[in-house]
Amino acid sequence: MSLLSLDISKCVHTSNKLSACESCVSACPVDTIKVQDNVVSFIPSECVGCGGCGAACPTAAYTLDDFNPINYIFKFLEEDKEVLTCKSELPCIAAFSADELLSLSLFSKEEITLDIGPCAECAIAKTNLQIIKDRAEEANFLLEAMMQTKRLHVKTLSYTLEEETKAISRRDLLTKDSVKRVSQIKQQFLNRVDEGDDEIKLHNVTTADIVKIKQKKVPDRRSLLLMALKRADVPQEFHIISAKDISFISQKELDAQTCTNCQMCYRICPTGALSSDIKGSFIAFNPLACVKCQSCHDVCEPGSLMLKQTFNLKNFFEPKAEELIRFDMKRCNECNTPFAYRGGEILCNRCMTEEEEARELWGVR
Repeated sequence: MSLLSLDISKCVHTSNKLSACESCVSACPVDTIKVQDNVVSFIPSECVGCGGCGAACPTAAYTLDDFNPINYIFKFLEEDKEVLTCKSELPCIAAFSADELLSLSLFSKEEITLDIGPCAECAIAKTNLQIIKDRAEEANFLLEAMMQTKRLHVKTLSYTLEEETKAISRRDLLTKDSVKRVSQIKQQFLNRVDEGDDEIKLHNVTTADIVKIKQKKVPDRRSLLLMALKRADVPQEFHIISAKDISFISQKELDAQTCTNCQMCYRICPTGALSSDIKGSFIAFNPLACVKCQSCHDVCEPGSLMLKQTFNLKNFFEPKAEELIRFDMKRCNECNTPFAYRGGEILCNRCMTEEEEARELWGVR
């Protein structure tokens, strides 16, 4: 049984108390992951190690101790395999995100088949099977929109490995034939992990976590996708698709009339997709760094930052950062702090508010 870990420096709830993200909660087939009062928790002994939460998390904050999807993809390609199945050192196909499946298809010489045969006897298929189908459908839609020839196939196969292991695997735990052994295997699992893993596991933010948050890195799966796209055939035409048809990246637009230049959107962005200069004189957006966690939208009080309703696939093949807005920067006459000037007195919002409060206190209009 693999152990699940959460890197809280990557979780958007750590840096943003307003985050509405619950991707991991929705993906967990045993309902052990909870988000309450902006704190993420789970009970390790209840986790079945399917890896679905890691694939669903936009920032890849979850990991399994014995499975890395990127490493598995490279091994899969090296061995020229054509069937992705949970019978082959894979916890569950749901452990792969839509963009990882897209990368795998772009890299592979042959078309890949996702074997859902084992789902018929799998206790977590009630959640994971539809997730697998949805991600395969998204990957195939993007492959077609990119004018690529290969497709992913979701099939029920009678797929057997040449060698069978005698050790009890993660899949053995979930089949109907081994349900009676659940309590025994669960006890073995508890003996392997630290004392207290049958209790809710909470996470405390350390100084090291804060340092990691400031580094603003894109997940490895995004780097893998960029590598795959460089090897792909460039389409003759770049299609524009609906934003609803792609789950892991976005384009943004900004209302210049309502934006207050509070700077929260790019300060809170976990990957650096949104950025500015030291003066905060503009807001730029790099689609290829965006993971669609929507944390920036959660903190935008006036709702100035919005998701575009469409996504141009040209961003994949001809990446280019876009300047969403540029401000007329002036220094406040009171505090000398640079701010986005919009006419009238040369006072920043903070000094303007203080002056208004003082006038109200003194009875001056």
